[in-house]
Amino acid sequence: MKNILIISKRNNLKTEFEKTALFRNIIISQTLDNKLLDGIDILIADNSAISYKTYIDNLQNFLKLVPSNYFIADSTDTYSSVNKVLSSYGIIVIAPYLSDTQICQKICSMTADNHLPVRNIICFFGAGPCAGTSMISLSAAQVISDISNKNTCYLNLNGRYGADYIDNLSDDFGLANIKERLANNILSEEELKDSCIKSSCLYFLPGEKEISKVRHYHPEHIEKLTDLASKTFDITVINAGSSITGMSIGALNSSNLKILVSTQSQKYFKNFNNQVTQIISNLGISAQDFLLVVNKYIEYGGLENEIVLAKKYGMQLLSVIPFLEYIAGLEAEIKKKTLLGFDRAFANSIKQLSVSLLKQLGIEIQGGAKTLKSAGIFKKRL
Repeated sequence: MKNILIISKRNNLKTEFEKTALFRNIIISQTLDNKLLDGIDILIADNSAISYKTYIDNLQNFLKLVPSNYFIADSTDTYSSVNKVLSSYGIIVIAPYLSDTQICQKICSMTADNHLPVRNIICFFGAGPCAGTSMISLSAAQVISDISNKNTCYLNLNGRYGADYIDNLSDDFGLANIKERLANNILSEEELKDSCIKSSCLYFLPGEKEISKVRHYHPEHIEKLTDLASKTFDITVINAGSSITGMSIGALNSSNLKILVSTQSQKYFKNFNNQVTQIISNLGISAQDFLLVVNKYIEYGGLENEIVLAKKYGMQLLSVIPFLEYIAGLEAEIKKKTLLGFDRAFANSIKQLSVSLLKQLGIEIQGGAKTLKSAGIFKKRL
């Protein structure tokens, strides 16, 4: 087991590493003390406690005495400017928006030999508005729960309530009902389950009812929610929408499978590229960390095909979802159903997507393929 020295004012960071029980000794100091470096295997230096200049002045000593070095940036400007310099020395620079829990998980995954992540969290993020993120993510969650027989939680974190497929929904369900207990870290697994609408193995947690209150959800709130969901359910599927908010940042930080939903439209590529450059890269996430789903696909020589799009986005292609006629989508919306029962090609594409995701998670498909019914997902609320 390895020894860690943390130079930081974030005392909770030490607590997070202690919880893992993966390290022999964990020392935290608010200032640099070279005497503490003896016998240290991992050095974590927080820019809020040690300036970049001081870190550079002591860099050769750190590299000589400590095998693994990490530097936590305290701002996006710092992250952008120091990442290239420090990475050339083999130092991992941690993005500024990660919580203590996320920092711990990231470092454990790279340093602890027996660290086995068990979080089965899939996050769908849209390249832009109306790319189809809500329909694709919810349809995939339904099929995943059907063909795996695993308790699957669907978190609607796109900034809307997301009750398009539920009749006569009462106010007893949803994120707004558990926010206070979530923020105070007292939300239980049973309370989370009770806030969800259940249908067979699928649990649906509606989002925030009031648009004006979405801004009050910070990334750490969502990280607490996803952490609890991963302990409560076998699989968690998140609809993170297409905008950068506290909800989507927390969802992206928490997920081990990140899915980008886009189309053949050039505007979506430009929008997502801007988001990566300006914000997402500062979370320590690159475009290559996503898997690509091309939605509303049209076979036409004047449009880029799925292979070209995958290379353009710099991502592995996960699935292609065909374009459906407007009337099918409108009928599904009126009847409060997903598109699974309205188009065989769509249903087959979602099944292929769901099978691929389960394989990525190492989860077995139970009993072969099941017939996808057109009935509303939440016909009965339990």
